[in-house]
Amino acid sequence: MTDPRIEAAVDAAWSHTTQFSSGETFDQYSKRKPYEGGEFRKSIVSALAAADAAAWRPIESAPRDGTYVDLWVINSDGESRRITDAYFGPIPHTCGEYGQYCDSCPEEGNFWVDGIFGHEIHGEITHWQPRPTSPNATPQAAPETITIPEVRNDRPIKI
Repeated sequence: MTDPRIEAAVDAAWSHTTQFSSGETFDQYSKRKPYEGGEFRKSIVSALAAADAAAWRPIESAPRDGTYVDLWVINSDGESRRITDAYFGPIPHTCGEYGQYCDSCPEEGNFWVDGIFGHEIHGEITHWQPRPTSPNATPQAAPETITIPEVRNDRPIKI
């Protein structure tokens, strides 16, 4: 089975060719000119690989405004992994003491936080990338940053 991203990219790129404008499909072109069709497909595969590699950016350039991103982390054993839906901000925590001292209150301040489990991410965080688009989303240019509401603990207001 061919990667559906490759097929979608080939179709998108083909739609900008003169052959497409004259009514020829990519399959028809590939049968008529197999070498050229193969080269066209190879260029799309190379472009996708380059785009995937370029999506990972140095952590120093990551947004620190609560925007959810994916992170690349190396743990103390040297194993690396991707953490999805992380953000830089306070660790969410609510306790029965409403922010007063408790044994499980996290340190105050901003940290890289796992947005799914709500805990601080440990290890060497080396790279980040924007979250991928949702399934069946209309292709569009990704924004440089996305603003989300502030993450905070709800505390009662003293009267």
